[in-house]
Amino acid sequence: MSANRTLAGLWAVAGLASLSLLLGCAPMVTGSMAEGGLSAAKSAFGALSPTAAGADERQKRIQAVLNQVSVGDQVQPVLDKIAEQPREKTGNAQGYTCYEFPGVYSSTEAAVLMALDGKLVFYGNSRCTDEMISGNAGGNDTSPKSGEVGAD
Repeated sequence: MSANRTLAGLWAVAGLASLSLLLGCAPMVTGSMAEGGLSAAKSAFGALSPTAAGADERQKRIQAVLNQVSVGDQVQPVLDKIAEQPREKTGNAQGYTCYEFPGVYSSTEAAVLMALDGKLVFYGNSRCTDEMISGNAGGNDTSPKSGEVGAD
C-alpha cells in the first residue's frame, strides 16, 4: 500500500510539473504565433502603402540609418549618416535637443532624433513639438536615472 501511495505521489508531482511547464510555455508560444501573424499582416499591408517601406531614396536612406541606432548612441554620427540638415532643430531648458526630418515615414509623418548631452534618448516617428514638451520623449520622463545613459 505504501508503494502504491508513493507511486501515486510521484505521478501527481510529474503531472503538476508537466502542467506548470505547459502553462509557462503557452504565453511564449502564443506570443510567437501572434508575432508571426503581425509580421504577415505588416508585409501584406506594407505592400499597399509604399511610404511605409520608403518609396523614395531619401526615405529609405533615413529609415535604414534609424534602424541601426540605439538609445545611448552619439547623435552626431547618426546625423552625419543621414546626410541632410534637419528641417527643425530645437532645444529646451532641460538640455534636450530635437532634430526633425519630415516626410520620412509618410508625407505627414516625420522622423525625430532627441538627444541629451550629445547622446540619443529617443528616436522614431514623432514631431519635435510633441517631444519637447517639458523634455519628454514619447510622453515618458526621459530624465536620466541612476544607471541610465546620461546619469553621473
